[in-house]
Amino acid sequence: MEKFVNQEGCKVAYDYLAGNRAITIILVHGYGLYRAMWQPQVTFLQESGYAVINIDVRGHGNSRPASEFSVKLAAEDIHAILNSEKPGQYLLCGLSMGAFVVQEYAFLFGGAAGYMLTGVTPLFIPYPKWEKILLASSGAMMKYLYTWKGLKKAMAKGSTYTKPALLRVGQMFEEIDKQEFLVSWQGFTTCLHEELFKYNVPLLVVAGEQDTRGTIQKHLPDWQKHYPGCAVKTIANAGHVANLDQPEQFNRILFSFISHCESEKPYP
Repeated sequence: MEKFVNQEGCKVAYDYLAGNRAITIILVHGYGLYRAMWQPQVTFLQESGYAVINIDVRGHGNSRPASEFSVKLAAEDIHAILNSEKPGQYLLCGLSMGAFVVQEYAFLFGGAAGYMLTGVTPLFIPYPKWEKILLASSGAMMKYLYTWKGLKKAMAKGSTYTKPALLRVGQMFEEIDKQEFLVSWQGFTTCLHEELFKYNVPLLVVAGEQDTRGTIQKHLPDWQKHYPGCAVKTIANAGHVANLDQPEQFNRILFSFISHCESEKPYP
């Protein structure tokens, strides 16, 4: 069932799907995509009895208009949805941009039973100056070095490893407006901020073994360095959008993590 909350000039869309288990799974998609990205996981979770809140991040899917974007605003949108739905115990699962939003949510609000992050770097650690400059200038590079058609094609190809995932991601990129794409990306480039922050619930980080986006592979060791107890897993034959490249592998990892969060035991 599609529902909405009005937040900061944006009508934020999401699906609420009921379940009979004790924990609700909140899904936050990647940049330039929308909540349909999670269809293999939604089907799996519903068949397993879990309630799901599947969100279109502002400026994506049906969450419009969005003249302004930041990771912080997107995290506040999630908080508004959870205040409206009052799901009880919940777990946040984000991919790429969505995983940055989930980290920001954990920092601002907390309260989840666990956090599963895929295709992302740590939001709050120190970064070398060159990485910050590269991120800050990436919007201009997209705008001036690519045609709009070429940018969408490059983003889809660079985000996937398998042909089915490429076709699906390519279709979703075709549906985003160029201006909203660039506005959202510009807001995204300011998301990094160094903080003394520790997760007090299970944290799982997942990466496709073939993920070549940014410096994700470079920073994989930093998760356990900065967050002792964090679990890190990789998915074979998967790129950035690992949940679509290898949905069965992804679902097994997700289900295992949910089960550990339900039991309140440390994740191995």
